[in-house]
Amino acid sequence: MRSDAKKVTVIPALEKALDILEFLASEGKPMTVREIAQALNIATVTAYRTVNYLCSRNYLSEKRGSYTLGDQIAHLARQLSHQTDWVKEAAPVLRRLALQSEQTAQLGILSGFGVTYIDQRMPPHPVSIIAALRTILPINVSASGKVLVANLPSEEREYFLQHAELPAQTENTLTDLDEFRAELDRVREQGYALDFEEYARGIGCVAAPIRDASGHAVAAVGITGHIADYLDTEHLTRLIGYVQQAAQEISAQIQARGAAFTL
Repeated sequence: MRSDAKKVTVIPALEKALDILEFLASEGKPMTVREIAQALNIATVTAYRTVNYLCSRNYLSEKRGSYTLGDQIAHLARQLSHQTDWVKEAAPVLRRLALQSEQTAQLGILSGFGVTYIDQRMPPHPVSIIAALRTILPINVSASGKVLVANLPSEEREYFLQHAELPAQTENTLTDLDEFRAELDRVREQGYALDFEEYARGIGCVAAPIRDASGHAVAAVGITGHIADYLDTEHLTRLIGYVQQAAQEISAQIQARGAAFTL
């Protein structure tokens, strides 16, 4: 995790925009620029510029000189609802994967400049070392993190790598940026990522990308288990197959919605 994870840089323009959105949501009625400026103690010209920009992005709607929340707010709320629905729909696939593989099955997404698991299912005899849900992990110690960053568009991937930290958790962890770039190229080409005791000693992982209707990797499905399963080539091949099948099934669920799906 980044050492400065709890430090927050205040961006004045963004802070004012969010204050205005939260204020209008709490008021629940149309408000003029002057009323907004007075209530939030900001300059009228600043309030005008901010609401004008928010209107241009459909976060606010203007009628007769008064402003209310716009359609984009409802769109984001629907997307959040879809995310919840999607995780519920993926749950049976995740449960089956845990039973097939006899390992912990997990759904991961990028969060900040790391990766976090948003759902997981345990097998009858899970390993004792697994990441807790919603904990942000460094991308270089997670198969899910590797596969998600590997499938970012080139410019986004490089931006991500320039800001992410690559700490060493074991002697197997890749911490050199150039070596990690080469690893991501391999992951992208082969369609899955592996972790051989890079998160913790005695633990292995495999993950594959979940893609939306536009082909973007919006999440990852993976498994975590004893390293012995990953050192057996024949068994590892089966595990990779289970994970890729699960990724394809969950991708199909998302793609059936028709449009691009964003977490």
